[in-house]
Amino acid sequence: MKICYFASGPSFHTKRWCQHFHSLGNEVHLITFVQVAQEEYPNIHLHIVASKKVRVSGGNWHLIKSFRKVRKLVKEISPDIFHALYATSYGVVGAFAGHKNFIITALGSDLLVSVRSSSIYRMAVRFAFRKAKWITVMSQEMSDVAKSIGTDMSKVSIVPFGVDPAIFNADHRVLSPDEFVVTSTRNLEKIYNIPHLLKALHLVKDQIPNLKVNIMGYGSLQEELEALVAELGLSESVIFWGKVTQYQIAETLNKSQVFVSVSLSDGNNISLNEAMACGAFCIATDIPANRQWVENKVNGFLVEIDDVEGLASRISEVYANYDSLQKKASPINKAIIQERGTWSNNMKVVEQKYQEMTRNVR
Repeated sequence: MKICYFASGPSFHTKRWCQHFHSLGNEVHLITFVQVAQEEYPNIHLHIVASKKVRVSGGNWHLIKSFRKVRKLVKEISPDIFHALYATSYGVVGAFAGHKNFIITALGSDLLVSVRSSSIYRMAVRFAFRKAKWITVMSQEMSDVAKSIGTDMSKVSIVPFGVDPAIFNADHRVLSPDEFVVTSTRNLEKIYNIPHLLKALHLVKDQIPNLKVNIMGYGSLQEELEALVAELGLSESVIFWGKVTQYQIAETLNKSQVFVSVSLSDGNNISLNEAMACGAFCIATDIPANRQWVENKVNGFLVEIDDVEGLASRISEVYANYDSLQKKASPINKAIIQERGTWSNNMKVVEQKYQEMTRNVR
């Protein structure tokens, strides 16, 4: 099968999809608007469409002007499947290609932020979804948003991504008796609300003298967050890792008592899945994406958005009662990941759909 992805080249999600479906014996192409080195995509046919800078924050309407180049490329590649990752930008431009087996995978903010905040985005995504033969979303909340804009729901499937258990597992979990480690693996962008976490840590740092904090991620707010760490007197406790590998994330989570995600919005929160798989006790914001994985006070804690004191209280509670909380949460999280949070199992749904769509046009 020949599969062509249309997505952001630097994105971890794009690399993961391309590599996975190439490993299954498919010929895989990637069309992207963002410069990326061929070495990052071994064995993948890479096609870069020149464009102005693509902004993470959105507002990339200029990309629509490239639809003729994209349409021409798709015609030349002649893939069995043409699959856009991200409903806005790539999904909207991809809709103009006119491919018979056009798929869109929404990743989170494209539906939960852009569509909800702008009537123009709603119209654009509604148009793209009409052109798609299949649409995947990662949560019920995202499915509800798709329905709210008039999408034909017979085309929509909920397919969470999940984790690779060969990397993310608790087989080598070892905690230092001399440190209480809190880890965040979210990028340094506004939506991930890292200042909320840092302010909460400021409130508990005197109660937890052996506190160590890992901020694993990168983004446009790095300097601002480093300044906040200094201002809050957390410089001796906090380490900024920058961009890291999956293996580094897994190793660090296996040395962490607590994982914290205080994102304002999420499609699925794969970072949470990774932490659950590695056995870290999880604290996350009380949003739909997290409620599908964590039941408050059962297998983790859910906290209100921007409730700094509430988050600080939960971190202190885990510090004081770690063993008893973890004894209850750990086996539940392990079972959840095995049941519905494993990448290879969830991707079988996609593989089967690809095969079905290809058969139906022959």
